[in-house]
Amino acid sequence: MLTFLTTNWISLCLLFLHLSVITFLISKIILQRRESGATLAWILVIIFLPFLGMLAFWLLGTTRIRILRRKRHRAEQHLVPSLSRFRRQQKLSDTDELVASSLYSLAAKLDECGPQPGCDVEMYRDGSKALDALEQAINAAQEHIHLTYYTWEPDNTGRRFGQALTRAAGRGVEVRLLLDDVGSYSTKTSFFASLIAAGGEVARFLPLNLFSRQVSVNNRNHRKIVVIDGKIGFTGSMNIGDIYAGLSGPWNDLHLRVSGRVVYELQGVFCQDWFHATGKDIATKEYFPPMHYHGDVCAHFLASGPSDERWRTIHTLLFVAINTALERVWIETPYFVPDPPITMALQTAALRGVDVRILLPNCSDHFLVDYAGRSFFDELIEAGVRIFKMDNIIPHAKTAVIDQVFSTAGSANMDQRSFRLNFEGNLFFFGKKIAAELGKDFLHQCQSAHEVTAEKRKKLSHTQRLQEGFARILAPLL
Repeated sequence: MLTFLTTNWISLCLLFLHLSVITFLISKIILQRRESGATLAWILVIIFLPFLGMLAFWLLGTTRIRILRRKRHRAEQHLVPSLSRFRRQQKLSDTDELVASSLYSLAAKLDECGPQPGCDVEMYRDGSKALDALEQAINAAQEHIHLTYYTWEPDNTGRRFGQALTRAAGRGVEVRLLLDDVGSYSTKTSFFASLIAAGGEVARFLPLNLFSRQVSVNNRNHRKIVVIDGKIGFTGSMNIGDIYAGLSGPWNDLHLRVSGRVVYELQGVFCQDWFHATGKDIATKEYFPPMHYHGDVCAHFLASGPSDERWRTIHTLLFVAINTALERVWIETPYFVPDPPITMALQTAALRGVDVRILLPNCSDHFLVDYAGRSFFDELIEAGVRIFKMDNIIPHAKTAVIDQVFSTAGSANMDQRSFRLNFEGNLFFFGKKIAAELGKDFLHQCQSAHEVTAEKRKKLSHTQRLQEGFARILAPLL
């Protein structure tokens, strides 16, 4: 009898604790004022996954954006007076290429820099060639090397570039390396002991600490930025590791080497992130040397993240570009979980007769994201969107080509995590040259892909549709 009463008492305590936790967390979620889809998804997770849902919310849902924004704004307010001396917003002359003048005007208002003419861009679709070019630039550096990476693997390629940076530091070059603590979690700071001993600096972005408030795996720095001597920049979707170099795994990436005044923008974003991570202000004149026109490309590096209160810059520019497209919208992304505005923009563009195509991997390295993305296929295909999937390879590039005059490549996936939760960076291009190159590359990639049709979708089993439906519920969290 006593055992029975004790068991009932424990059960009642657990039930009360569970209800208390649910009540507390639901009120916390509501007060965060997320979008309704994300709010409902988290409430369902917490109700139907007792205690496990609480753990998931603590790790993935407590973005602490308010705290992050205050810190980020302090960094930006501290740096803007320094950076403004070196940033020069240029107005482009009227040319036939810039029929996308409304997009240019919008881009000019989304940050302090605006599009920069006179830039030179070189694209690398081959991972080994991209990393060879990066190593060559590191070896030629004379003054400083600034790097931000989401993932730096402790493998042969990681050691190769660690050694290259160590050699640079050894000859007196200032080296600063910023790594995201989640994306590069397997690569400990001790991996760079030789670099640090040679005078290089290594910092972690939002380091995880179970004994502090910084335990969330959200708000990661997903950018890939390298600046050499303030004159040459590298950015795109490629991290440092054997898989990105094409030495292991079915990976297909894209990276870009840039020169010209757009490098100021990459340098400025690195300075802000470095200050945010270390408290050290390096936004001084020597890191922004005099810049001359290098080419005939108009480029704009837009950074976005959860600290972006007014405009989700990358999301906003892509949304408007899709809505104003007249001929084509070609998108390549490894992770596709569109939010309602992007979904509607893609559908209405296709219904207007625009050639809308999306290139995806058949299976990425995140199965839940795959299922969530597939749940959008039927409604997109019905509107006229063409979806292509690549077998036995993961296209990791994140690109978009709009008509003949507007294009982008960078770190942002076409998903809600990139648009709202992570710190991202994309190069946007105004003019025919890069749009033509990216468009040609897109068509080349599609030759190795198969198209997803309405007929194929009708053959899905009931189980497959249930999997997609369940993942769709979690889409706002992915």
